[in-house]
Amino acid sequence: MILQDCEKFVGPMPIHTFLAEFVPKAQESRPTGEISFTHSTVSKNENEFIKAIEASGLCPKLKFVNTTSSPYPDGEHRLNPDISIYSDLPNHSYWHKHLAGSKKTKSLNWRAVALWIENKNDDGDMFISLEELRKDERHLESHIQWTQPAYKTCEQLIAYASAHHCAQFRVFSFSVFLFGEMGRLLRWDRSGVIYTEPFKWATQPETLFEFLWRFNFLSDFDRGFDTTVTSVPDDEAEAAISELRTYEGFEKVRKADLHKLLVRDDHAADSELRSFITPGAVWCSESFFGRSTFGYIAYDVARKDLVYLKDSWRINLPGIQKEGDTYHKLHNAQVPHIAKFGLAGDVPLSPEHSEVSLFAAQRTRTQDYLKGSEGGHNWCPGRPAVDPFVHYRLVLETLGRPLNTFISTRQLCEVIRDAVTAHSAAYERAGILHRDVSSGNIMIGEDGYGVLIDWELSKQITKNVEEKGKRHSRTGTWKFISIWRLLDPSSRPHGISDDLESFFWVLLYEIAKYRNTGDMDMAADMQYVFDMHSGSNGLGRGGSGKFSFLQGCPITPGTIEVLVETPCRSIIEEFRSLFQDLYRHVQPQYEVFKKLRLKIEDDQMNDPRVQDARRKLCSSDWVLSIFDRHLAETTTWNVLGDGSLCRYELRLHSSESRDRQKRKAEDSDSDEEETFSKRRKG
Repeated sequence: MILQDCEKFVGPMPIHTFLAEFVPKAQESRPTGEISFTHSTVSKNENEFIKAIEASGLCPKLKFVNTTSSPYPDGEHRLNPDISIYSDLPNHSYWHKHLAGSKKTKSLNWRAVALWIENKNDDGDMFISLEELRKDERHLESHIQWTQPAYKTCEQLIAYASAHHCAQFRVFSFSVFLFGEMGRLLRWDRSGVIYTEPFKWATQPETLFEFLWRFNFLSDFDRGFDTTVTSVPDDEAEAAISELRTYEGFEKVRKADLHKLLVRDDHAADSELRSFITPGAVWCSESFFGRSTFGYIAYDVARKDLVYLKDSWRINLPGIQKEGDTYHKLHNAQVPHIAKFGLAGDVPLSPEHSEVSLFAAQRTRTQDYLKGSEGGHNWCPGRPAVDPFVHYRLVLETLGRPLNTFISTRQLCEVIRDAVTAHSAAYERAGILHRDVSSGNIMIGEDGYGVLIDWELSKQITKNVEEKGKRHSRTGTWKFISIWRLLDPSSRPHGISDDLESFFWVLLYEIAKYRNTGDMDMAADMQYVFDMHSGSNGLGRGGSGKFSFLQGCPITPGTIEVLVETPCRSIIEEFRSLFQDLYRHVQPQYEVFKKLRLKIEDDQMNDPRVQDARRKLCSSDWVLSIFDRHLAETTTWNVLGDGSLCRYELRLHSSESRDRQKRKAEDSDSDEEETFSKRRKG
């Protein structure tokens, strides 16, 4: 869990408001008989709790299973909520094919879970009381108690919700959090979490009973399923399998692996829905909150060809345009080394909502209940860091493979050089700044050339117009964000020098991680350089690990020489020298008092080496010249076996393929795990 995840909780929402807003009333009347619980706490008494619920007839369509210590089927995760709830009468095809085994065994299957319950002991509530929240709400962002048990509980609940959404195609989900005799209801979406006021589930169980009764009768749509994902008819499956098996890694794909995704074409005159069939995601940039993105190799039913399909939650804020619109501008400006655009559009609420007159997109709702927002309420003190997101799908007609599968360090440098060329042309010809340069956004095309993808966070730049930095305005992938942006994103806006620096961190990361020799354990050094983070005044900070690298540690020039023998190491060292000059006089600390800050600015302004570095980073020319000069050396690159040690394997199940490979950062931290004491110091 990262520190900013704690700022995504909105509440405490009144119970009656939560039920009215999110859980439609059941058409049938609820049983009036009382339920007798033999224990006032569920913790360690899950079986007795389940027996009482089942005996009541309260949830005739739901199956409660004690999964406190259940093994996870694929053996990869140890994420076990205390009680998992399955539906006896599923309508959703994706759900249905995984349900039968879950009802017969005690193993946990996230692909079939409809609802989950987590139980803690009497002091297990992780939320600050409403009275305490209101004492200092002006500067309040996190509603989570600043204690180690609260942090652990928060991390646990977020992990469960993430597993739930990763394993299923969901717009939102519900869960129940019980602690001693008290409980809260939670609603999760990509924007954040709405949590209710506490209620006494054991002695005054009306709230819990009413929620479970209503949930029992909810449709798949109201339970949060993405109903634009459907099963595949036999005739379409046969054609899709024939084409998919021609793609490396999909040679053994079966009909049982397939599902169909609908994509709305916003740029077509009739805004039609088109169908694409895929066996599952081949990569992802999964983080539960924010811009979670899944990439698919998919069969285009209309064109009868393979395409790349990107499924993401785009941030819906002024100044950030849809990625499909950006691709149109890039193609019109004849920007090289970018993917060929197919179609894109917001995902409709359901196939029935796809007509223009009825169109409504899948959107997050958590942000609608912030204090001060339209429809917001006074029951949510402070200012949780919650932004609006819209579900979005984009299709590209260019296929490729990940950057970490480079066959030689020469190819790695050539591909990154091509990506810099695309970045430069976009900036100079179309006035578009990428703002999310990362290893996952540079692809090796089918012809071996580099392709710069994922223009979702790009921004139209007006040259010679000064912008001001904004708090909570950091964009990019944490591992590759520039030192300036990690130290203080409010100091100045994201500029071209930040993207150029990100290309350097991508090159270093690929070499240090995928050229690592067997007798060198660089895990700790990599984590320090690329993932180091802390929290300061509610703002995620980092960069000191990268700053240390520029000074020659912990990954030294000697280490680079061991990792790579080709001129690639000279390219890395030239970049190191450039950014050493850029950050001369800078203090790698997060809170710099005003007098020292002014001195640093003055020292940098009067230092010719700093000014020369700034001049070189005003455009891409100098960076491209480094690559071109060293790539022109034809003999010294001929080193056998200096490609990536990564063995790229496609994973053919949507839930099993959704691994966390990178962390997005709309002002977020990294995936690094820290002790609670280290977090507290931040």
